[in-house]
Amino acid sequence: MRTIRGALATAALLVTTALPSARAQVKLEHKFPEGRKLSYSSGLKIHRMLTVAGMEFPTDVDQVVVIARTTGSRAADGSLPVREKIESFRAELTLPGNIRVAFDSKDGKLETDEKQLEFLGDVYRFIPGIEYTVVLDTQNHVKAIEGAEKIQEKAEKLDPQVRDALRSRLSAEKLRTRFNQELQILPDVLARPGEPWERTLLTEVVDMELELRQKYEYIGTVKKNDRELDQISVRTIGATYRDDPNSQAPSKVTKADLKVESSDGTILFDRMTGRIVSAKEKFQLKGTLSFSAQGQEFPGELDATVETNQELQTPAR
Repeated sequence: MRTIRGALATAALLVTTALPSARAQVKLEHKFPEGRKLSYSSGLKIHRMLTVAGMEFPTDVDQVVVIARTTGSRAADGSLPVREKIESFRAELTLPGNIRVAFDSKDGKLETDEKQLEFLGDVYRFIPGIEYTVVLDTQNHVKAIEGAEKIQEKAEKLDPQVRDALRSRLSAEKLRTRFNQELQILPDVLARPGEPWERTLLTEVVDMELELRQKYEYIGTVKKNDRELDQISVRTIGATYRDDPNSQAPSKVTKADLKVESSDGTILFDRMTGRIVSAKEKFQLKGTLSFSAQGQEFPGELDATVETNQELQTPAR
């Protein structure tokens, strides 16, 4: 009798201790209900110190972009259009030589003491109003990008100094990559604490394109504004410089050895509505670079701190 009772007690204990583990397994997936409109504010701060041949070139960037995302209706073939539109843009820059540039799409004015940079006004005024459509398939994977051609045509009127670079960043391929990167943040399987997953994404630090390796881990749930949200930690664990073979810049990076000095970030995800509520990260990169200009090689060093902050502005409908 005691043996039976002991066995039952042991079984009950095992069931009890197993329950928290079962609850910790969650399915995280992006959802795109028809007719939903969201608005996100995406902030970016960069402090970069580039040293070339012993000379320092500091650059600071502080910009905020507000993007509206509107989900349409599914077509007969199951495809779903998601319209992306930049609604506003604000930027403050401090360039080497203590040259300052400021712009706010609210009034459309560019402020700078450097006449040679006045063409940036046309570039910044071009950004608000950029609009294109991401077409998803039945599994909510990116099927196509529509509207990129119109963006390319409008960019043709911009100053040649930045036109090609801007058109490259707004190509259908780059737009597809950015949207896919957001979708791929979530794990492919059930999320469990202690079981991290990794992703690789592309980003730019001023005029340098980098490939970042990021590590994610599900932490659990937190309460925010009376809602239960899933919390995911994110850390950048590796960085690789990507060379642009089509770049027309007078100097090019020929070698790069970059290390992640520190990194910390958090993503809050609303499982019920299938949307990101906020995503914040701050990381620091350091390393050595080699530059090639006019047939000569120059040694360089990079010290960059990047801070990103994405916040949902309007509730889902």
